[in-house]
Amino acid sequence: MSNRRFAVWPVLLSCTAFALMTPVSGFERSRPEPRLSTASRSVVVTTVAELAAALSAGTGETIFVQAGTYQLDHAIQVPDNTALIGQGTMLYDDSGLPTGFAPEGRTVIAAVSGVTGNFVTLGDGASIQGLVIQDVVRPALTGGSVVVVSSRNPSDAVSAQIAECEIINPNPVTGPGLTGPVGRGLMAITRSPSTFGGPVPHEQSLVSVHLTHSIIRSPGGGDGIFAINFASGSQIELHLRWNVIGKLGANGGVGRQEGIVGATTSIRSHGNLYRADNTAATSIGWQINGGSDAPMLAPLIAGQTLNNKLSIHSVDDRLEGFGRAIVATAGMRMSALASAIDSNEMELFLEGTRVTSTVTDLQLFGTRNLLGTNNDNELRVTMHHVIGSGPRTNTYGDAASNLGTGNRLIITGNLNAFSHTNEAILPMPGAQFFTAGR
Repeated sequence: MSNRRFAVWPVLLSCTAFALMTPVSGFERSRPEPRLSTASRSVVVTTVAELAAALSAGTGETIFVQAGTYQLDHAIQVPDNTALIGQGTMLYDDSGLPTGFAPEGRTVIAAVSGVTGNFVTLGDGASIQGLVIQDVVRPALTGGSVVVVSSRNPSDAVSAQIAECEIINPNPVTGPGLTGPVGRGLMAITRSPSTFGGPVPHEQSLVSVHLTHSIIRSPGGGDGIFAINFASGSQIELHLRWNVIGKLGANGGVGRQEGIVGATTSIRSHGNLYRADNTAATSIGWQINGGSDAPMLAPLIAGQTLNNKLSIHSVDDRLEGFGRAIVATAGMRMSALASAIDSNEMELFLEGTRVTSTVTDLQLFGTRNLLGTNNDNELRVTMHHVIGSGPRTNTYGDAASNLGTGNRLIITGNLNAFSHTNEAILPMPGAQFFTAGR
C-alpha cells in the first residue's frame, strides 16, 4: 500500500493537477475546465466555532482544517471560490485506487443529530480536499444528501471539485425530503419549484462536478452518486477519475409537475471501482435513464418528459458485487397518469469495462413502462473490450412491453464483431439490435 501527502501544510495543494490532466482518448470537453478557487487569503481553523466563522466570512478564502473531528448540528455551505482543505493523507492500493485515510492527520466533518436537509453544499468554484465528510442516520423527511452541488436560479452555472476525500452516507434512498432527494452520497441536481428550488424552474442552468481519488461509502444502501435534472434545458456534467464509489443513479431529465424538455446529463468515468455496499440480488450498480417521470402521489401528475438525454462514457471502470450491474433505459415511465415520455435518448459507451454481477450484467431497453405508452425513445450502446460475468439473466429489448411505438435499442456494429471484442457477455444481445442488422 502506498500513500500520498500534501506537498506543504498549510499551503494549498489545489485541484490544478487534476484539472490539467490530459483527458483519456475518446473523452471530449464540452465546457472549459471549472474555475479553481481564486482565494485571496487563507485561514487555519481548529474548532467548530472557527470553522463556522470561516465559512460565513464570504467567498474567496482557503480554509485549512487541522486534524480532528468537527461535529456539526447544522448544514454548511462552502462559498463560491472557496477551498476547504483537511490535513488527511489518503492511502492507495497497488492499482492506484484510494483505500482510506491514514489515522494520523485524519480530518472529519461529521453531522450529528439536528442536521436537516443536505449536509454540505458546494458553491461555484468551491473545492474540498483531504476531508472525511460523514453524515448521520436521519429521518426521511428531514434528511438529505451528504455533499451536494446544485443550481440556485435559472441560467446558473455551478462548478465544484472534490479531491482525495471520503464521503460516508449511512442513509438509504427514501422519498423526497425538505430539500429534495434523500440518501445520496454525492448529488448533482438542477432544480424546479417542486424540488424546493424557488418560485421558477432553474432552466438553462449548468452543474459540473469533478471527483478524483475519493471514496464514497454507503452502508445504508443509498446511492454513491446521483445526478438528476428537474429543469428544462439544463445540463449536468460529471467527471469521475480513480474513485471507489458504490451505486450510480443518473437521469437526463425527470418530469415532476412542471415537466421537463431538453435537459442533458453527461458522465465521463475513468478507472473507477463501483462496488456493492449491499450484495442483495436486488441491488443495482448503475440505474440510468435518458428521461422519466417521478413517482408522485395523487392527485399530483408529472408533466411531459421530452427530448432529454443521458450520456455515459466509461473507460476501464469496474462494477463488482451488484445483483444487477447495469440497468439502462432511454425512456422510463413510473406512472400511467404521467404526461408524454417521448423522444428521450441515452448513449452508453463502455471501453474496457469489467462487470462481475451475481444475477444480471445488463438490462438494456429503449423503453420500460409500468402502464401507459412511451414513444420514440432510443438507447444507443457501444461496447469494446468489455468483460462480463459469464452466464447471467441478461435482457435486451426495444421495449419491455408492447405499449408505444418507435422505441429502440441500438448496438454498434454486428453480433459477430461484438462476440470477438467482448468476453463473457452471456446471453449476448440478439442480432436484430445491432446497427448492421437494422
